[in-house]
Amino acid sequence: MVEFQVEFLKTLEDGTRLVPDLEMLERVDQFKKVLFSLGGSFLYYADRFKIYSAFCASHTKVPKVLVKHSYALESYLIKPIQRVLKYPLLLRELHSLTNPDSEEHYHLNVAMNAMNKVASHINEMQKIHEEYGGVFDQLIAEQTGDKKEVADLSMGDLLLHTSVAWINPPSSLAKGKRDPELAAFVFKTAVVFVYKDCSKHKKKIGGSHRASVVEERDPFRFRHMIPTNALQVRALGNSEGTAMCELVHVRSESEGRPERTFHLCCSSPESKKDFLRAVHSILRDKQRRQLLKTESLPPTSSMSPSGARGCAP
Repeated sequence: MVEFQVEFLKTLEDGTRLVPDLEMLERVDQFKKVLFSLGGSFLYYADRFKIYSAFCASHTKVPKVLVKHSYALESYLIKPIQRVLKYPLLLRELHSLTNPDSEEHYHLNVAMNAMNKVASHINEMQKIHEEYGGVFDQLIAEQTGDKKEVADLSMGDLLLHTSVAWINPPSSLAKGKRDPELAAFVFKTAVVFVYKDCSKHKKKIGGSHRASVVEERDPFRFRHMIPTNALQVRALGNSEGTAMCELVHVRSESEGRPERTFHLCCSSPESKKDFLRAVHSILRDKQRRQLLKTESLPPTSSMSPSGARGCAP
């Protein structure tokens, strides 16, 4: 994030050098080159600003960090969030000062809209992390085996978040006429499904009625993570043109895990396309990594263990 900010800052500084004696300019039209360069910088880097989403989402953990460290740390940790959310305000101010009929006015408007989308994305990632961050941490911690298949579920690695109906849920969730709705998250390293019961159920603990203690029930009644290494997409019969699809968590003999299939129904055929496009993209990235890993392996040598070439008998 620091490297990106340094790179971005350099383009802004380069833009201010396009006009000599910048401080001496008095008319808006004299700033034309600078405004075009400034707007162009924000447009060019708009997508990369999304790396701030992981930092901004994790900022909710700051109070826990500050308990162990000096409170002066808070002023440093809040700076990146303040900076990235102020950029749309800067562009809006510049946009309001330009001639509505000028090219730079239109250019700054496009840049402002792009940065507004970045700010909205960051706010959305923060909300997701506040609601589901604990679930993601739990899924990471619950992994078995010596080596974790998924090291982290960072907001910066979240490609898509949507809701899907679960057509083949377990009997514990299959209550009522409606299929349970899952929150589906496609990360770069895994697909996560979460079922949250929004009804305010409470359970009583204790013997007598008067002495019983009311405890809030965990609203997250189902959570499941499928690492890309164990993920498959299968074609459902007669699902072409529909909103239905099937994802599979393949079986693992070493972990004693049976195959598990998820029959899902997206909100529309278009939503299904977006969902599967994101899933296929992480599967392609997995194959690419495996290919690069294979190519990086040293070639099989004909040398003997002692270092000498083997001789024919």
